[in-house]
Amino acid sequence: VSPTAIPVGAAEVYYQSEALAWERAAYIRARVVGGDVAMGEEFLKQIQPFIWRRSLDYTAIRDIQDMSLRIRDHFDDRQKIGAGYDLKRGRGGIREVEFFAQIHQLIFGGRDVSLRKPATLQALQALCDAGRLDEKSTKILADAYRFLRTAEHRVQMMEDAQTHQIPARAPDRKALAVLAGYKGWPDMERDLKRHSAAVGGLYDELIAEAETRRLPRQKKALEARLKALGVGPFADLAALITTWRGRPCQSLRSDAAQREFEIALPRLAEAFGKAKVKRPTLLRFDDFLKALPSSIQFFALIEANPALAGLIARVMDMVPLLATKLARHPENLDIMLSGASFERLGEVDDLVDELVHLTGRQDALEYKLDEVRRWVAERRFQLGVQLIEGQTDPLRVARDYARLADAAVTVLANAVTADFESVHGSVPGGRLAIVGLGRFGGNMLTEQSDLDLVYLFSGPYETQSDGKKPLPATSYFNRLSQRLTGALSVQTAAGPLYEIDTRLRPSGAQGLLAVNLETFARYQMEEAWTWEHMALTRARVVIGDPGDRAGIEAGIKAALTKPRDAIRLKNEVLEMRSDIAAAHSAGGLWDMKHAPGGLIDLEFMVQYLQLSTQQGFSNDLRTAISHFVETGVIDAALLDAHDLMTRLLVTLRLVDASDPKAMSDAVKAMLAGHAGVSDFAALKVALGQAKMAVQTGWSQIFGQKRKG
Repeated sequence: VSPTAIPVGAAEVYYQSEALAWERAAYIRARVVGGDVAMGEEFLKQIQPFIWRRSLDYTAIRDIQDMSLRIRDHFDDRQKIGAGYDLKRGRGGIREVEFFAQIHQLIFGGRDVSLRKPATLQALQALCDAGRLDEKSTKILADAYRFLRTAEHRVQMMEDAQTHQIPARAPDRKALAVLAGYKGWPDMERDLKRHSAAVGGLYDELIAEAETRRLPRQKKALEARLKALGVGPFADLAALITTWRGRPCQSLRSDAAQREFEIALPRLAEAFGKAKVKRPTLLRFDDFLKALPSSIQFFALIEANPALAGLIARVMDMVPLLATKLARHPENLDIMLSGASFERLGEVDDLVDELVHLTGRQDALEYKLDEVRRWVAERRFQLGVQLIEGQTDPLRVARDYARLADAAVTVLANAVTADFESVHGSVPGGRLAIVGLGRFGGNMLTEQSDLDLVYLFSGPYETQSDGKKPLPATSYFNRLSQRLTGALSVQTAAGPLYEIDTRLRPSGAQGLLAVNLETFARYQMEEAWTWEHMALTRARVVIGDPGDRAGIEAGIKAALTKPRDAIRLKNEVLEMRSDIAAAHSAGGLWDMKHAPGGLIDLEFMVQYLQLSTQQGFSNDLRTAISHFVETGVIDAALLDAHDLMTRLLVTLRLVDASDPKAMSDAVKAMLAGHAGVSDFAALKVALGQAKMAVQTGWSQIFGQKRKG
């Protein structure tokens, strides 16, 4: 479709950005033959990176294989040795020897310059010398190439035309054989069969997988193949495949995309069969394809990394939440392919350093907000994949979720503060501190956890800031805290980050968003309710100057260890639990939090013990439980109950467990695996026993059954 002659610059752009694999193969044999030789040689030099790539390009290799299959299909009537056989394009012909050499040259020639030979015989010998082809195969291909080329030349001499076909008339075939030095055609035909069969056999091995793994186009045959692969909704998948073959979306529109799609499709179908997916899973994959800007590399990666197809099928089937994320952000595929995708995240300081480096490329706050969201989303996706693959303990994943939140809060707090200071300056002697409560304070988050934050500041509340627009300290830190809350919670073009809950601050929703340290300590000692002190047992200083941190922790300790009336404390705890139970209906066995014997009951028990005994204080609930187990106050079964229910809570925040009867077998197996039991039936028994252990502990500690 382009003009016969085009500018050199346009040609360079084309070959570097749009040209297909067969054009790469063609340029292996390129040389300048006339015109401005220097300009021609410079052009060939400029497109060397297009021809010879240092990284292995699966797409290019598959393109050449696919082209070979299409040539065989197109010249089907000329594949059989005898009259009409095509010496160039027939099975085991000249083209297959050339392609055999060129495929290997394209694979290895990017790094080995010695393989960049333009002539086929030279290329075969170079591949043999480099150890890329064995001597036997090299000899078979080289001997066949000489024989076939010689036969081709003699056919063209006889016909006086550019032809490659064995003559149709018997006298002409005999004349060809005599010209080649044989007594007659049967003798030449015997050698031709021997050489073409040897070449065809070697080339068949090279392209066998691409040829045999294709799915039929005819509806009944396609449905039968899908059914044989174990795909339950085989008719639904067949209908979708037919739609995809019609190029309905951008990612499937090009010829190259369709070729890669056809090659990868059997692997995907096989993965869908093994995962025992249902129709909704297939529709989620359809949404994913529609969201891809380009599918060529995706399908090439599926073919090059077979395990990826299975992982994608499991993500689509087991975790709709991750499937939606993958559809919205296809770049998450890189995470699934990364060798580090199953490694544990680093410590908070390491994560902060990584995030600071990432966001330091630009000063604009909006840029930093987007980058933090992308970074957190990618790593949350990574942790989700680790969970569904069963390669990590959900308790560890929960702590990694918390580390991500720590890093995000730290980096955004610094970024927002710097942006705020550019207008309002800083408050002499004043610093922002942030306290985490709830699951965040306890370093144990899930995929869907919000962050309970309390904003504090040091220094006198009446001090003025020193910027262009000065503010009193109280106004300064309250407005700064509002900005930070927005930075953490607002949805940008890069998506959401965290829901922020600040209702646990002094005086609750009616109080100031940020108060100074002295006000916070005084409130906790003199005004805070029992439920606020229970929440305070999970407090953790997330951000704070070392001196401020020590002051906050001292104030928290003083509030938690102040004398209490034991009877009043117990009554207030029981009343509070009843109020929560009245506000939240229990969700049955799979409700890890609100059901009788759930995690909230366990937390209330431990917090009551901490406040009544003034021992075992730790923001980490598991550590606190361990203390009371070791001191004999509660049974060790409660620690096991905590671990089991927390593992399930972390996993169930990813999968849809609203209807346990509708759970797939894969999800049931995953839950059982995380719980360390043999199967789903054993899991239900273990979960029931865990909740019964908590209810028993509740009765022992409070002297009554848990109501509600």
